[in-house]
Amino acid sequence: MRLEEITGLIRNAGFGIALASLFAGASWAQGAPDLSSVTLTVGTPNKTGLHRQLIAANEIENLPYKIKWADFDSTPPLVEALRAGHVDIAAGGDTGVLAAIANGVKVTILAGTRERKESGSAILVRGDSSLKDVADLKGHKVALPYFTKQHYQFAKALEQAGVPWDDKLILNLNTTDGLSALVNSQVDAFVVWDPNTAIAQQQHGARILKSLSKVIDTAGVLYAPTSSVEDAARKAALEDLARRIIRAQAWVNAHPTEWAEQVAKLSQISLDAANLQASRSRVEYVPATDDDVLAGWQKEVAYFHESGQFKRDFRVEDYVLKDFGDVIRDENKKLAKTN
Repeated sequence: MRLEEITGLIRNAGFGIALASLFAGASWAQGAPDLSSVTLTVGTPNKTGLHRQLIAANEIENLPYKIKWADFDSTPPLVEALRAGHVDIAAGGDTGVLAAIANGVKVTILAGTRERKESGSAILVRGDSSLKDVADLKGHKVALPYFTKQHYQFAKALEQAGVPWDDKLILNLNTTDGLSALVNSQVDAFVVWDPNTAIAQQQHGARILKSLSKVIDTAGVLYAPTSSVEDAARKAALEDLARRIIRAQAWVNAHPTEWAEQVAKLSQISLDAANLQASRSRVEYVPATDDDVLAGWQKEVAYFHESGQFKRDFRVEDYVLKDFGDVIRDENKKLAKTN
């Protein structure tokens, strides 16, 4: 039987359609990994991050994968959990992530985050303190969670004011211990971020000595363990979750009152503090490959390496998942069309 006759029989029997569907299905299966067995643990280094945002914005409905939550006081302990394989994605301060990379942790940067308002990143003093500016901090004790974004901002603030860094006076304390030390006059200043800043202001009468975003404001980071982006199924799940994270942040930006109410409820802080932190923040996700984002991070690496606090120098660009920029841009375009 000739080839054209065989082809005609297949076409007449409808086999051509069946075969085409079969091959198309096989191609789809190869291109879309099964996510039903994937569980992503979402790390949050504060009381207002991914955990609360995704819930408040209803972005965890109908997930094709499972989610777990892991909440921390700041980025450094979160990154340690990531190193141990207990966190799959997180968003937060850049300094802790860059410090982790310098120390050999296999981290991949997915995106940057830009704060478009003043934010609550600040140097705090007690309401009755005689300290008036950063230069007055010379010789005084300061509480600071080391290797957070505020560590870098505070170091640059001291540099601008001509105050030398003093390890004996700048104490490495977490946010809870730092606030306690300030309130109980064990330190003279406390370097921290929202909602901790808002809580200190509203509940303890603290005063902002200096807003640190006015000193220097590098981009924050959305990041994952490198092992997760090297696995096809986990990477696909991360891409889907990243889109949800961007939409959740957009919801937060557009609904400050509702967001504050959710923060107060989910994080068990006062509504006054929640409203204050919501009023001074508007975060947007940007591609990590943007020139200004990379330049800011690279200068930060140089600062910590030259000061001996990072073990090695490195190119931040080498740790960025470049094709993830397309995911960020695409979801931002979709949001722009709906707004």
